[in-house]
Amino acid sequence: MPPKTQLDVQLSKKLSWLLRHGAKSEGIPIRANGFVSVTDLQEHPRYKSFTLEKLQEIVSADSKQRYTLRWNPERRDHEIRANQGHSLTVVESEAGGLTRIYHMEQNPLAVHGTYYRYWEAIRTQGLSKMKRNHVHFASSDKTNCVLSGFRSDCQILIYLNVEKVLADGIPIYRSSNNVLLCPGSNGLIPKSYFLKVVDKRTGQALTY
Repeated sequence: MPPKTQLDVQLSKKLSWLLRHGAKSEGIPIRANGFVSVTDLQEHPRYKSFTLEKLQEIVSADSKQRYTLRWNPERRDHEIRANQGHSLTVVESEAGGLTRIYHMEQNPLAVHGTYYRYWEAIRTQGLSKMKRNHVHFASSDKTNCVLSGFRSDCQILIYLNVEKVLADGIPIYRSSNNVLLCPGSNGLIPKSYFLKVVDKRTGQALTY
């Protein structure tokens, strides 16, 4: 596969923003399952460059599998969605391609990557979903590979106490590209739900 050009990167970022955050404000219909019609995209004056061929290129080149592109036989149209990361309230968790986790055995490990510049705020108030619908967690702590759920240059790993979260009735979902998503309670996951926190580089435990 040829290396990504700057234009490819810009188009992928534009698509990610649209599917996760901007469809409603751009006047493009988005369904509760997160899918947007490719025809609707192409009919919008600002998104004509998203031909089916270009979307196929973006999806196949994305190492973190951020998108799902499919043919909908009922609507007789291709449609595309972001697999996670939505801030749009119209996208419903379980309708939007997310599978709810009910038992710790389904995924005992959930790890959130962050940076020291955010650590003091996290220690004080916990993890916030910010403007998104969920806090994101990776299902592995192997940081030497491409991993959906956190950025490779993160400095701190926060391990979620999955058993305690589930016992308290707080939902955890898994996306189709294996990212774990938790809405928290009122948008926050307090530090009482942390299992441990470590410096990614040294493995040293951080106090909280």
